[in-house]
Amino acid sequence: MRLSDLGMPQKFLDMFEGKDLKLYDHQEEAIRKFLEGNSVIVSVPTASGKSLIAYVAIYREFQKRHRSLYIVPLRALASEKFDDLKKLRDLGVRVGISVGDYDESPDFIRKYDVIVCTSEKADSLFHHDPSALLEISLVVADELHLVGDESRGPRLETFLSAMRFINPDARILGLSATITNIEQVAQWLDSTSVVSDFRPVPLRGGIIKGRSIEYLDGETVEFHGKDEIVKICEYFISQGGQLLIFVNSRKRSEDLAKKISLSIDRKIVGEPEISYIPAESDRYEDLLTRMLPSGVGFHHAGLSNSQRSSIEGFFKEGKVKVLVATPTLAAGVNLPARTVIIRDITRFSDGMVGYISSTEVHQMLGRAGRPRYDTVGYGLIYASTENAYDHAIDYLNSEPEPLESSLDKESLIRFNVMALISTGLCSSLDGIIRFYRTTLLGLQQEIEKFSKQFSRTLSFLGNNGFITEKEGRYAATKLGKAASDLYIDPMSAVILKKYLDSGEIDDVRSMVNICLTPEVMPLIARSDDLEEIEYFIRKNEIDVSQFPEDYAGRIKTAMVLLDWISESSMERIEEKYNIGPGDVQAKVSSAQWISYSLARLASLYLPEKRRYFEILNVRITEGIREEIWEIISIPNIGRVRGRRLYNAGFKSLEQVAGASVESLSKIVGFSDKLASDTIAHAQSIISRRRA
Repeated sequence: MRLSDLGMPQKFLDMFEGKDLKLYDHQEEAIRKFLEGNSVIVSVPTASGKSLIAYVAIYREFQKRHRSLYIVPLRALASEKFDDLKKLRDLGVRVGISVGDYDESPDFIRKYDVIVCTSEKADSLFHHDPSALLEISLVVADELHLVGDESRGPRLETFLSAMRFINPDARILGLSATITNIEQVAQWLDSTSVVSDFRPVPLRGGIIKGRSIEYLDGETVEFHGKDEIVKICEYFISQGGQLLIFVNSRKRSEDLAKKISLSIDRKIVGEPEISYIPAESDRYEDLLTRMLPSGVGFHHAGLSNSQRSSIEGFFKEGKVKVLVATPTLAAGVNLPARTVIIRDITRFSDGMVGYISSTEVHQMLGRAGRPRYDTVGYGLIYASTENAYDHAIDYLNSEPEPLESSLDKESLIRFNVMALISTGLCSSLDGIIRFYRTTLLGLQQEIEKFSKQFSRTLSFLGNNGFITEKEGRYAATKLGKAASDLYIDPMSAVILKKYLDSGEIDDVRSMVNICLTPEVMPLIARSDDLEEIEYFIRKNEIDVSQFPEDYAGRIKTAMVLLDWISESSMERIEEKYNIGPGDVQAKVSSAQWISYSLARLASLYLPEKRRYFEILNVRITEGIREEIWEIISIPNIGRVRGRRLYNAGFKSLEQVAGASVESLSKIVGFSDKLASDTIAHAQSIISRRRA
C-alpha cells in the first residue's frame, strides 16, 4: 500500500519530499486499524516510521473537522514536532504549539486543528477544565513507553486516564518503542496493538572488549594502537559514519571528548567547517571552541540551551563526527548516528553504583542507524570487566523491562486527588477510587489497597485548607482551586502560603521559600559549598530547623538565584558555584513558575504584596535588579542592554521614549537601527498604557 492508496493529496505527500511512499507492514496495519475506528498502540523500534502513522491519522481527523492533540515528553521535541506538522498548513490545517504557562485557559485549543504540547501541558488542561477534553477527538501519545519513566510518566498516565474517563469516545494513538507488556498497556487504553521488530536500518549489536569488537553474529574486528576508543572512532568515521558515545556523567563526557579530540587523526575527520560563535562567556566555551574543529563535541544538561542547540545542529549537519553525551540526549533529541557506543553501563545513584536498566540501553542503542543514509546501524556496549561483559550480553539479548506505573507515589496521589476534587470530577473517596481504576496503576495493582493512602491525603488537604468535607462529600476551597489551576503540588502551596502569612517578605526569604518547594529540584551541595551556605544561613537569620534533609542544596539553589537577580554574570555564577549555564537555566525555569504562583496566591492572601511578587517573577525570568524591570519590557532589551541603558541615564520607559537616536547609539552594543527601534518600542508601550 502507498500513501496515494489512502487518498492522501499531493500536498500531504510533499511532507515526505513529494514521494508517494510505500508503507511498511506495521504502518499499513496501524493505519487500517485506526481507519476502522480503533484506538491503536504501535510498538516498534526507534526510527521505524511511527510519525507517518500519526500524520495520516491527524489529517483524517481534520477532514472530519475533528481536533487532535499531539503529546511529546519534552519541550525540545515539541518544537521539533511542531516544525514537522506545520507542513500540514498547506492543507488548511491550523497547527499550534503550547508547552508552558500551565495557568493558561484551555480556550486556546479551539483556535487549532492540532496542538503539539508536552505531557505536563496536556495534564494542566484537565486541571483547569475537564470539559476541554471533550473538544479533542484524537490524542497522539508519542514516546508512550515513557509512561514507565518515574519522572516523565505520571503526568502522561494521568492525562490519558482522564481522557478515557471524561471522553471515552476520543481515540488514542500511542507511538512507542518496544513495550514488553504491550497487551496490558493496550487493555489500559482500550486499544488494539500493532507490534513489530522491523527496523528500516538493521541494528548490528556487539561488545567492545579490550582492543576488539565482538559482534553477536560471530565476527570480531581487532584494533591496534594506544587507545581503542580513538581507533574505533577513526574506523567508523573512515567508513563515512558518525558516532554517539554515551557516558554516565558530565565530567566523563567532557574528559572523553577532549581525549578523542586531541588524539584523533585529523586526516580521517577532515576539516569540518564549524564557525562556533560563543553565545555566553563561560567555562564550556573554551573547551568547545578548541574541540569542535576536530569534529568532536560533548553534550549534557550543564550546557546552555544555545550551546546544546549549536552542537545538535553541527551533528545533524555531519560536521561533528563524534558526540560524547550523557543519557539525557537519548530521550531528549532526535539525533541518530550510524554507530552508538554505550561506554558506561553503571551509574551512581542514591549513594550506590548500579547497572542501568535494559529499557535505557535499548533507548540508547535505538539511535543507531540513520534512515535514508545508512544500510546498517552499529550498537556497541563497552565491557571493561568479565562482569560487565556478561551484563552486555544480557542487554543485547534481552527485551526492555515491562512498563510499570509510578502513580503510587505519595506526592503524585496528593497532586492528583487535589485536581480530581478541584475540577469536580470526584467528590468522594469512592469517586477517587473509581478514577484510579482507569489508570495503568489500577490495572497493575488492587486500587482498594490504596484507600488508606487516599484517606490520609484527604485529611492532609482538609487540615491545610484545600478542601472542605460534608457528609463524605468533598469540595475545593479557593486555595485548593488555585493550587490545582496553578499546577503545583499542594505541598508547595502550603509552603508559599505559610510564607505569605509570615508577613516577612524580602528577596532572600522569597527565594529560599521558592527553593523549598518540590518543583524546584535542588542543586547538589558539595563539601566545598557548606561553609558559604552556613554563612548565608547565619547572616540572613534563616531558621532551618523545619527544613527537609536536603536543605543545604536548596539554600545553594536560592543563593544562585539571588546572584542571578542581582545581575551577576553567568561566568561569575558558574565559577562561584561550580555549575554550568544549563543548571542556572533549569533552576530559573522552575523558580519562574513558582514565583508566578506566589504572585497569584498573594493576590488572594496578601494583595498589598502582589505587585512585588509580579516584579520578582520578571526579575527571575530576566536575571535583573528591580530598577530595570520596566526597561526590559522593551523588545530586544535583556539584562545586559537594560543595564547599559540604565547606567547611561535612561532609567525609565519615558526617558527611553524621549531619547534621541544619537544619544542611544553611543551606548555600547546599540547600532543606529537598534537605538531607533528601542525608542519606537518604548513610545508604543507608553501609548498602549495610556489608551
